[in-house]
Amino acid sequence: MKLQNIANLINQKKFSEAKFGLIELENKKVKIINNVPHPEKNYENIYFTLSQVCTHLNELKNSKEYLISHLKIKPNDCEALFNLANLNLKTREIEDIEKIYIKILGIDKNHLPTIINLAYFYEGIGKINESKKFYELAKKIEPNNLNFHYNLIRLSSNYLNNKIIVLIKKLLKEKKVLKNQEFLANFILSKKFDKEKDYLNEIKFLELAHKSFLKNNVNEKSHKYWSDIAPFFYKKIIIKGFKKDIFREIKPIFIVGLPRSGSTITELILSTSKTSKFVLGESNLFNYTLLKTYGEKLFNKEQKNNFEVDIGLLEEKLLLNLKNFNISAFDQSVFIDKSLENFFYIDLIIKIFPKAKFIITERNITDNIIGIYKKILLDIPWAHSISEILEYANHYKNIINFYQKKYKENFFIIKLDEIQSLNKKKVSDLFEFCGLDFNNKYFEFQKEDQFVNNASNIQIRKGLFKNDNNKYKKYLYLLKSYEKDYPWIKYN
Repeated sequence: MKLQNIANLINQKKFSEAKFGLIELENKKVKIINNVPHPEKNYENIYFTLSQVCTHLNELKNSKEYLISHLKIKPNDCEALFNLANLNLKTREIEDIEKIYIKILGIDKNHLPTIINLAYFYEGIGKINESKKFYELAKKIEPNNLNFHYNLIRLSSNYLNNKIIVLIKKLLKEKKVLKNQEFLANFILSKKFDKEKDYLNEIKFLELAHKSFLKNNVNEKSHKYWSDIAPFFYKKIIIKGFKKDIFREIKPIFIVGLPRSGSTITELILSTSKTSKFVLGESNLFNYTLLKTYGEKLFNKEQKNNFEVDIGLLEEKLLLNLKNFNISAFDQSVFIDKSLENFFYIDLIIKIFPKAKFIITERNITDNIIGIYKKILLDIPWAHSISEILEYANHYKNIINFYQKKYKENFFIIKLDEIQSLNKKKVSDLFEFCGLDFNNKYFEFQKEDQFVNNASNIQIRKGLFKNDNNKYKKYLYLLKSYEKDYPWIKYN
């Protein structure tokens, strides 16, 4: 097969066929001498292309191995180094990430994607001062990019000063703000009014930020899935096919709940256990596997009634995805997954992972709703209006109630204030429920080097502290008109 034929297959998204063709070419066109590949002329990028194809196939371990082979041929290829670091981040293998990014900057000191990702990486592992340094460096390269200003404000409220506000107003007036950054301009202005305790103007600009985000940034297909399809999945699913029992010995722990409910703190506390385990963070493992396998069928407008799922096929797909995290299906591995949306798929999860356990994280529901609205959650399409947040929360409550009755022994509920008040008995019970060794120093979770990639990553590094019960009282009027539709809304 010729390179042009393979390029055509890749353009047609026939990645399995492209991989087969590339491996055939590798066998013919590459010699291995002293463990170093020596490709013929015009085939120097064969391993780089194989890596890209494997990434499309979600074979991330193979993708990394091919990149390593490519870097033996071209050790200073910044794009390959960048991809390798990003794959390590995706699979939670963070040991060499910093070193790889620093190597890229040694080759090209102004490599902006690396500067941004290094800032993001430092933020995720709690090295806030290092993160600031690289966001500042990114800002020097693109001074009008509001992403960098926004992230610096997140890292330090002192960065939100008059100079930044003047810049944003100037950019808005001159229409120099990119469409996909308009929400940031309004959000930063809302933070200014929040800081000044001008709450009416804060909400005014917060609403503008959310509306702009929905208009310019939200993927419509994703929005439809989480609003119209996923909430009704549990009523329609019919499990068919031959169950292979691949995962009968694995002991997964799934943390589910609403965003901003204490899930990240719960995950980090459990991570302090000395019991051997894999911590996957928000892997989206189950949702990704389901959509990759049945996405077209799920979005089919004619699919109005029951939805059939082949359990054996899903097991095979999950096996491949778990291998990306170095998890074997045949041992007694423990993994912790904090993909909050997994509550939609509890029937399926328990069918595939019979030893699965679920932790529900909760906080005062009105605080939770306001807490979601006051953030711009970039990866959550339903979190940009009060009405949609309430509707999603209502679905969540109904589904959790349904499954708690069905699988009572598989659930453990922990409230945010129980964690914040250092309720040792409750936390000890949580460890016992999960089958993890209890760590008396669980409250020092912020000292862990674990990577956290969500909206709580800065806050949790400050350790445990009790929330102000009146923190969101001034915003409760936003919920007043919805009390009739959602009677579970309660005012403190």
